[in-house]
Amino acid sequence: MLSDEKFELPCLIAANVTEADLKKFRTNGLKANEANANIKCMAKCMMEKREMIKKGVFDPEKAYAEIIRIPELKGQGDLIKEAINVCKTEKGANECDTAFKITMCLREFKSRND
Repeated sequence: MLSDEKFELPCLIAANVTEADLKKFRTNGLKANEANANIKCMAKCMMEKREMIKKGVFDPEKAYAEIIRIPELKGQGDLIKEAINVCKTEKGANECDTAFKITMCLREFKSRND
């Protein structure tokens, strides 16, 4: 997920995420089955603030526009499109769970190709 403090802090507060949980999530030390509702809702909040999710619906084009801006992914447009195409169908028990599943899917895709 993109790290952007202007979005992160309000989402962190709104979702009531602890510093420890955030650190674990950021360093990819958080397994999907360990995630609590707070982390999942923070993922949703971050995606909504970037307009990657609007009214509960994932927007692949907006996601691409946001992800392609990540400096370490420069020149990897095809890979990003492939990841979004694979991950856009992820569904969870609720909107927070769906946003989290999409985020984890995109991360996993990126780590496989690092």
